[in-house]
This record gives sequence, structure tokens and C-alpha cells, in this order.
Amino acid sequence: MSAAAWLGLVAAGAWLLAAGCATVRRPGTTLACALSATGGAAALVGGVLILLEERSRTAVIGGGSLVGGVELRLSPSAGVFVALLGLVAVGIAWYAPRYHRHGAGSGRGTALYLAVYNLALLASLVVLTAGGAVTFLVAWESMALLCYLLVLRHARSAEAASGAFWFLALSEAGFALLVAAFAILAVKTGTMRFDQIAVQARALPAGWRTAVFLLALVGFGFKAGLVPLHVWLPRAHPVAPADGSAFLSGLIVKLGVFGILLFVFDLLGTGPAWWGLLTMGLGSLSAVVGILYALTERDIKRFLAYSTIENIGVIVTAVGAGMAFDSYGQRRLAAFLLLAALYHVANHGAYKTLLFLEAGVVEHATGTRDMDRLGGLVHRLPRSSVIAFVGTLGIAALPPLNGFVSEWLIFQGLFQGFRIPSHLVGTLIVVAAAALGLTAGLAVNAFVRAFGIPYLGMPRTRQAADAVERGQPVGGPALLAVACAALGVGAPVVLSALARAVRTTTGTDLRPVLLPGNLTVIPAHTGFSALSPTYLAVFLTAVTAVPLLIHAAGRPRGADRVVPVWDGGIVRYKPRMQYSAMTFAAPVRVTFNRLLYRSQVTVRRASDDPAGRSGPVHYEAEVVPVFERYLYRPLVAAVERLADFVRPIQSGDVNLYLFYVFLALLACYLIAAL
Repeated sequence: MSAAAWLGLVAAGAWLLAAGCATVRRPGTTLACALSATGGAAALVGGVLILLEERSRTAVIGGGSLVGGVELRLSPSAGVFVALLGLVAVGIAWYAPRYHRHGAGSGRGTALYLAVYNLALLASLVVLTAGGAVTFLVAWESMALLCYLLVLRHARSAEAASGAFWFLALSEAGFALLVAAFAILAVKTGTMRFDQIAVQARALPAGWRTAVFLLALVGFGFKAGLVPLHVWLPRAHPVAPADGSAFLSGLIVKLGVFGILLFVFDLLGTGPAWWGLLTMGLGSLSAVVGILYALTERDIKRFLAYSTIENIGVIVTAVGAGMAFDSYGQRRLAAFLLLAALYHVANHGAYKTLLFLEAGVVEHATGTRDMDRLGGLVHRLPRSSVIAFVGTLGIAALPPLNGFVSEWLIFQGLFQGFRIPSHLVGTLIVVAAAALGLTAGLAVNAFVRAFGIPYLGMPRTRQAADAVERGQPVGGPALLAVACAALGVGAPVVLSALARAVRTTTGTDLRPVLLPGNLTVIPAHTGFSALSPTYLAVFLTAVTAVPLLIHAAGRPRGADRVVPVWDGGIVRYKPRMQYSAMTFAAPVRVTFNRLLYRSQVTVRRASDDPAGRSGPVHYEAEVVPVFERYLYRPLVAAVERLADFVRPIQSGDVNLYLFYVFLALLACYLIAAL
């Protein structure tokens, strides 16, 4: 047994023990988190070892029938996700004890919550290492049900119950489609083992392969949060505890991406170009819609949920474009975009987990997540502010942090659309790059708003002014901030490791192209462009240090004098004079209102004095997402009408129920006879 397999067993055992220890009182909570961190560290190291092995290992435990047995597989592409699972687990384990002891996650039910969380870690590990359809589906459904319980942490809250229901309902819809996809493959290939399906599925008729692809894309799209299958994210994330939201966004949505990669690159192989264009289109739509709706949100966690939709869209756009390149024989560019997508998976997992954990710190310290009720936290929560700033730079794709490198790689890959013989397909790929360019610009705007409104300026409420950092969990987010910096500055090393996984998956070795004898230079394509994240980080550090050194050298040695500055004649600057989250986003909201938002504006005045002395004016703008308004609301209404129609069947009469059973059996016999 390899070292990676042993580490996987250590991680599984540690999480099982952690789930058991969590049911004991406070010492059990601390021990459970320590065991959870141990399992996370084992998974992190094991994932890296899997990534570096450059070959897949498969083991079958138990029976040898079509359905029997537990198949496990260690593949390099899964190693990226296993390592991310470990990193997320360690960060959350370091954060959870203080959060659940004193924070917004405290209270009754904490022991059960932590037990469920550790079992969800175990189920996610099995999903990533499953080598057969039955093992995968059982682990997938277990993971979904356990995550449902995480969202339902505060079960008596109507909002929490609604968010958990949406998560479970859409998860089950996706699961049904995945069962259908695997059933088709099992019937047509005569096996449920992934390695055997991968050999035989490429010879299936085009119609069946297309049906399996569409079922898998939509089924995994529910979990990944692709538009229009995304509606559970902004409902479930705000009601879950901070570490639960971090787990959902940092890892669980990535399992949807993992499933798409599993079918596209491992099981089905190269498909027609429209497969890639459809995937790329859904990704681009998700990226643009996600960031546009994020800009309308004042709740920090809802804002981050929509940002997750945007980032998943960026990843899936890269995957879809890679599929299109692959269909035209551009193997190297397909492999390059797969590598960039995997890189962004790791990057997003690091900084989005960090930001959700910091949202929990803000909520614990102030009692609110409303941006317009915050402000000035950089003075009240200085360490947390620095950590959140690192995550903000990463997710806004600003150099030299990790988000910039992976998004730069994705853009460089998309700009190669002109290398495809079909002008239409090449143009569509470049259009996708333009959509991501719009998304990137809006993301910078969104995260300037998301950091500036809560952390900078003056406190807008007494809760923000009285916030204290003592007792706040800092260690876990700080670890993730270090990971963000390391993934950016150490990009050459990271890409060298990811290239091994891509070589195993696609058969294309990118290392000579990416790192031609120099570990600090990363060409996107021969003769097109190049970047050195390491040199860039050194340059930016030097540029920042020079003015600081000049200031330190030339600073007067006398006593400091504090004098008021010119403020335009304002007698006293008040917090209400600052930009609010709504006014900051007003230009974008006005620009896209007719096309997307269609907001409902309500203006209430204290009086209608014709002289203009109306007193306070209350302005409210409600945005109902277009997919909820035109897709899900009619669908829910139709289901409710159907339920009302069939309600008389549930009469409470046992004799009538037995008659229903008789009719069902009779129908089965007739169908069998025919």
C-alpha cells in the first residue's frame, strides 16, 4: 500500500474518531477539532503525494459482482481536491473551538453539529477516491444529507429551514440525474468500475454518450452552483454557521466541478465541440450573473455566496474551452486550460474558506452581517482586518496573490481561440474571455465595496464601534492567508505539481512549455506571453518598501502634532455621510437594472409637505433574482397546485390505501406481461 493510501486511512480514521469525540462535552469538542485537524493534515499531505505519483491506483474491497464491492481509486487529478479538502479541514478545525464556544455558532447542538461535520469530511474523501459507480453514489448521497444537517444547524429558524430545504431539494434532483447517467453507463458497458468504463465508454454510440454527458453536466451543475441551478447557494450559506458555509463554499461546490471533470476527461473522453461550448457558455453565464448579483447584496455571507457562483463559473468556463480545444485536436491548449482550472479550484478553496470564516468573526464581534451597519472595523479588529484583506486581494485577482495567477492563465488560454480552425468556435471562445474580463472588472469593484464598507471609514452603528477582537478565532484564517500567499508567490512549484496530474489525465506533458528551464517564468504559450509571479512579488514588495524607507529616513524627530484637516467647511463629519453599500453599487445597479435586476423601488417620506420639508426619506430597493422570478416561482407554484390536486388521495382510510397497493401490483403485472 502506498504512502498516500496510508495517509488516506489516517484521515478517515481521525475524522471518525472526531465524530465520536464531538458528542462529549467541552473537552470532547477540543479533542474532536484536534483530531479533525490531524485528519486534514494527513489528507493534505496525501493529496500532494497522489498528485506527484503520476499514475492512478485502483483497489476493490469485497464482492466481485456488478454491484458488490467497494472500489477505491487514487488518481492525480483527484489529488488536487483531496489536498484542498485537507487544507479546508485544517483551517476550520483551528477556527471552530473558539467560534463554537463563544461565537455565533455556540449553543445547544454544537456536539452533534461537529460530529456531522466530520462525517461530511469523511464522505467527501470517499467521493474523491471512489473507483466505482456504487461507491461514488453512496458517498455522494451521504455527503449531501450530512451537509443538509450542517445547513440546518439552527433548526427552529424558518430561514434556516428554508435554506436547508432548497439545498436538499436541488441536491436530490441532481442526484437523480447522476443515477440515470451511471445507470446508462453500467448497462451499456456491463461494469460499474471507473477504469473499465473509461475503456469501453468511448466506443458507445454518440447518442448515448451525449445523453450521459448532459445528465452529468446538469446533475453536477446543481452541486457546483451553475446558473440557473444555483439558487440554493444564496439561501443556504447565510443560515449555516460560518465554518459550515466555509466548508460548503470551499469544498462542496468543488465536488460538482470534480464530477464534471470525472465524466468529461476520465469516463467519456473527447466529445464534439458543442459539448465544450455548452459547458463554457454555462460557466460564462454563471460568472457574469454571479458577480452582478453579488454587487446588490448587503449581507456579507449572501455576497460571498454569489461570489462563489462567479468563481465556479470561471473554473467551468476554462474546462469548457479546454473541451472545445480538445475536440479540434489542440491537446496542449486543452491540457493548459485544465491545469489553469485546477489551479483556480485550489485558489478559490483557500481564499473563499478564509473569507467565510472572517464573516463569522465579524458577525460574532458586531452581531450583524449587514455591511451598512458596520464600518471602522480595521481599528477594532486589526488582525482580522489584515487577514480579510489578504483574502480580498486574492479573490479580486490582484497581484501578487494566487487568484491573479490562475485567472491570468485562464485568460491566456482563452485568448488562443484563434488557433481553432472554425472561426465561429474560436470567436465564441474569445467572447467567453470578454465575459470573464467584464467579470474580473466587476469583481474588483465588488470586493473594494465588500472590504471598504465594513472595515474602513467610521463605525455606522454602536455595535461596530464596540467590537473587540479579544477571543476571536484568528489561527485558521491566518493559515489560509499564508496559503493564499504561497499559492501565488510559489506558482512555478504549484504548476509543476499540477502538470503531473494533467499529464496523467490528458497524456500531455506541459512542464517543458510552462517551465522551460527556469522555475520563475511561466509562458502561457510559446511566443505569446509569459509571466513570473515570483519576480512580480519581489518587484511589488520593493516598490512598496521604497516609499516606506524614504518616509522612515526623512521623518522629523520632533513631537507629532495633530491638527484638523480641511473638510470642505463641514462642521462635523458624520458616519451617515459615508458611502453605503447600496450607493457604492448604484452605477452598476442602474446600468444593469433593465437587463437583469428589475428592482422594485419603494420611497417612503415622513410627510408630503409641498414646500419640500418632508423630513426623513426611506429608500428601499428589492431585487428578486430573475431565475427565481421566472423559473423557480412558477415551478414551485405548479408543484403546489399538483399537491392540492392529489391531496384527496391521502384520506386516512387504510382500506383505500390497500386498494392503491392492489392497483399498483396489478399495473406491474400488466407491464411485465406486455
